[in-house]
Amino acid sequence: MIAGRARREGGQAAVLLLGVLALAVVFVALAVDGARLLTVRRDLHAVADSAALAGASAIDEHAYRETVGHDIRLDAQLARDAAERVLAASGLPEGTTVQVDVDETGVDVRITRDVPTVLLRTAGLTSERIGAHARAEPRRL
Repeated sequence: MIAGRARREGGQAAVLLLGVLALAVVFVALAVDGARLLTVRRDLHAVADSAALAGASAIDEHAYRETVGHDIRLDAQLARDAAERVLAASGLPEGTTVQVDVDETGVDVRITRDVPTVLLRTAGLTSERIGAHARAEPRRL
């Protein structure tokens, strides 16, 4: 009678072990794909920051000189060109969406892209959309 009971408990332990292993696989998948998504997001933020700062450095020199440095505003076309040069040189992958908005006071850069997952694919999550936004404005030093 004791031997039969031990066999039944051994079966329960196997089921419990399989559940724990499945949970461990889920946590590993979250760790691997989560780290990858955070890395991509950090990289997108770095590119957005660089592009916005480059754009914000393109001030309207004519207005600046006429007002003896009191009026600091952007040259919209030069700012857009500067931001787009940084974005072009950054090597963003195909399928990345980029939006550059320029007004007299600053430059907004928004970047989004789909990042394929590696291990979460088995749970049906094939990709995640990651985005970054940066704004830079010219200012007096």
